[in-house]
Amino acid sequence: MVKKKMSMAELKKELKQMSQDQMIDLVTRLYKSSKEACDLINGEFAGDAYLEQMLEESKAKVRKEFFPTRGMGRLSLSAAKSAISAFKKVCGNPKYVLDLQLYYVECGVEFTNTYGDITEAFYDSMDSMYSTVVRTLNKLDDIHLFELFKDRLIAVIDETGGCGWGFNEGLCFSYGSLKWVEEDDEYLL
Repeated sequence: MVKKKMSMAELKKELKQMSQDQMIDLVTRLYKSSKEACDLINGEFAGDAYLEQMLEESKAKVRKEFFPTRGMGRLSLSAAKSAISAFKKVCGNPKYVLDLQLYYVECGVEFTNTYGDITEAFYDSMDSMYSTVVRTLNKLDDIHLFELFKDRLIAVIDETGGCGWGFNEGLCFSYGSLKWVEEDDEYLL
């Protein structure tokens, strides 16, 4: 008989019953088991320096999908989003996750400005990620975090004025939903 996967409550119950030595053994085995587990633990204990290094590595993966070192971009948005997803799983700091998500949009804008209009699905993906950044900023309700990203959010809008498929308008709409944006802001529609 195959046992079903433990629920989170069952896992927590088992962990509470473990001795410190057993817990150390489990965590060290987990650390060795996968790169993701290793990154998660290093991110937790090594701090911002490690997270910043992981962020730069993830940015390089995203950029490679748009602008590889050789040839034209493959434009595998799913691979770029996969790099973001993997980073998000191991990074506990929303500032770094937002940075990477916004970087994805910036690469997309640079790509379309370099190669011309792309497809509606491409712009939908960029708009969706930009909206995710905006929603997260609103949810976190941290004015300092907003101020950290404000110029980059606006720069994306500025650089998409000539793009098709209503891309610029969608970005303006998302930007306008930020709780710190004033009604007379020039980037509101």
